[in-house]
Amino acid sequence: MQIKDHVFIVTGASSGIGLSTATALSDRGARVALLARSAAALKELAGRLPGSFPVTADMTQFEQVREAVRAVHRHYGRVDGLVNNAGRSYAAAVEEIDPGLFEEIFRLNVLGPIVAMQAVIPLMRAQGGGSIVNINSGTAFMTVPQYSVYSSSKRALLGFSLTARAELEKDRIVVSEIYPFITATNFGRNRMGNPAGGGPSANYAEGDTPEFVAGLVLQAIDEGHAQYFANDRLREMAGV
Repeated sequence: MQIKDHVFIVTGASSGIGLSTATALSDRGARVALLARSAAALKELAGRLPGSFPVTADMTQFEQVREAVRAVHRHYGRVDGLVNNAGRSYAAAVEEIDPGLFEEIFRLNVLGPIVAMQAVIPLMRAQGGGSIVNINSGTAFMTVPQYSVYSSSKRALLGFSLTARAELEKDRIVVSEIYPFITATNFGRNRMGNPAGGGPSANYAEGDTPEFVAGLVLQAIDEGHAQYFANDRLREMAGV
């Protein structure tokens, strides 16, 4: 779908992939609604992106998510695209999983995106179409010790995304997924939990750039295919 002059919501827009995606969309002439928990970071970012609109929201608080979408619609009069990027990792052996943290991760990584989708779908349907892009993870196709909660949340998001794509095709609402590999962001430092033995290590500083992943997001909006992978290894693991 067209990007220039269209309205896109980006969650987790204050840093990493979300920040790079919001910037790339703005550079292409989009009007970008910036969602994140940090009001100060959003205010600073909005000052750099012409026509953007900062909205403070916690994606684990579902009424905040719904109100954020309503606020964007009131501000711009339309919503053409949604990029569900906000997410967090959690590392723990299965026998050490904290049920409360498990629930928080699923609220953020799975239910938050679903609630955001539910909020924008009627608006997009009334406009005649739209684009939804969910940021997934290569771990959705892996078995990684200590990361069962995170990878299972991403497998759940995969299932919901593909189902929503089939359900919404008749409404011209296109649902796509991005599968990054290791990306040079604060993702590793921001993980929850304390894995036994330190858990698997990754040098995030040497991963793909967030700008690279943002490029995949814009490609998904432009082309509308179901899945976009950071590399051929992930594509092979997905059996695509």
